[in-house]
Order: sequence, then structure tokens, then C-alpha cells
Amino acid sequence: MTTEIGQAKKTTKTSAAILSIISNSLLISLKIVAGIFTGSVSILAEAIHSSLDLVAAVIAFLSVRMSDKPADAGHPFGHGKIEGISGLIEALLILVASGIIFYEAAMRLRTDSGIEFAEVGIGVMLVSILVNILVSRRLYKVSHITDSLALEADAGHLAADVYSSLAVVAALLIVRLTGVRIFDPVVAICVGIYILKIVYDLLHKSYDMLVDESLPLREQTEIKACI
Repeated sequence: MTTEIGQAKKTTKTSAAILSIISNSLLISLKIVAGIFTGSVSILAEAIHSSLDLVAAVIAFLSVRMSDKPADAGHPFGHGKIEGISGLIEALLILVASGIIFYEAAMRLRTDSGIEFAEVGIGVMLVSILVNILVSRRLYKVSHITDSLALEADAGHLAADVYSSLAVVAALLIVRLTGVRIFDPVVAICVGIYILKIVYDLLHKSYDMLVDESLPLREQTEIKACI
């Protein structure tokens, strides 16, 4: 019975990771096309953000498969910490993405390039917001059921995409209505700063998992009560 439950959890985690990979791949394609078509650096910043999310989704998929391997002679405590390592790798990759975004935004501030067909960019970003809300909710649900740090980190990335995408939509609307082009690179910089916060949170969680930080006091109290 225990084996069947474990297999069911593994299947659920794997399916969720695959869903994230597919959704990220589609959104990256849309954002790259929209960014080039409109000339918006904030949309291209979001495409970079989503590209890192795709890498994170692939890492989550691989780590989920590896971390669920049973304990063996070489790993008597199992392979669960693989998810902590994957979280660390994801954080470093996202850090690189934020650097690229800052660079592109700075170049756009210097050249003061305009945006064309802002309506197309707004439409693409709204689609991105809807997809990320649905997929992140699914990943959060599965991560809580299966206690998967990798899926939780992946869900966090997608949830962050929602807020940064909303900021991009706002910037495009302002540029469309007022013609003030500086809002586009400024919002791209804000996206980069928000990504840095994600990096900090993910590094903190990964570090705690890898160094075997003790459980929160509340959970310790509940365990003692049960015993």
C-alpha cells in the first residue's frame, strides 16, 4: 500500500513538472515574438524571465525524478536533498537573468527607442498572466501534497511572473496612452529587482534544506504532542 502511494505521488509530481515545461515553452515563444515585433524591452525582459523559468522547470522535472529514488547502500538517507541542490542552481540561473535584464534596460534608456503595436504586447502579456495563474496554482497544490521543494520553487517563479507581467502591461498602457517611452525600460528594471528577491528567497530555502535546519517550533510542538 505504501509503495502504491509513493508511486502515485511520484506520478503526480512528474505530471506537474511536465505541465510547467510545456506552458513555459509556449509563453517564451509568444513573448520573444511580441518583444521583437513591438520593440519593447520590458516584454523581452519577461521573455528572459520565462526562459529561466523553463530551465527551472526542467531542473525541477529532473530533480523530482531523482529525489524520489529509494535509499540505497550509497545513499542510506535517500536522495531528497537533490531538490535542495536544484533550488540552488535555479537561484544562480535567475541571478544571471536579472543581470541581462538590467543591461538591456540600461541600453534602452540610453537610446530612447520607441514601441510599436503596443496592443499586441498587451494581449500577449494578458495571455501569459492567465496561463501562469492556472499553472502556478496547480504546482503549488501538488508541491504541498507531495512535499516537493522543486515544484514549490517552480510555482513561485510562475507566480512571480504574474506580478511582473502586470507591471509590463501597465507600462505598455502608459506608453500607448501618453507616448512617454521611458516607462518601458524602467519597468524592465523593476522586473529585474523583483527577480533578485526571488533569488534571495530561493537561496534561503535551498540552504535550509541542505544544512538540515530544524523544523519550526510549531511543528516540533505538534510532533511532541503526538508522541
